Amino acid sequence: MFQVSPEQRLSILKTYGLTVDRLVREDERKSITSISRSRAWELENQGKFPLRKKLGTHSCAWLLSDLLIWSHQR
Repeated sequence: MFQVSPEQRLSILKTYGLTVDRLVREDERKSITSISRSRAWELENQGKFPLRKKLGTHSCAWLLSDLLIWSHQR
């Protein structure tokens, strides 16, 4: 299961000069991770990719820190 501690989140954000985490939508997620939507969905179901946050009936987003940590772990 993909798990991230609060310390890891702060550390990765500081690496990029950020102080606050934010939500990232699909287009930016793809740009950060360079994997397709279907591959991200597969990995998420296997517990190998950050879980998306449901925003509404037809929208979701990911935490930027989760995506950055996942990218660096690859």
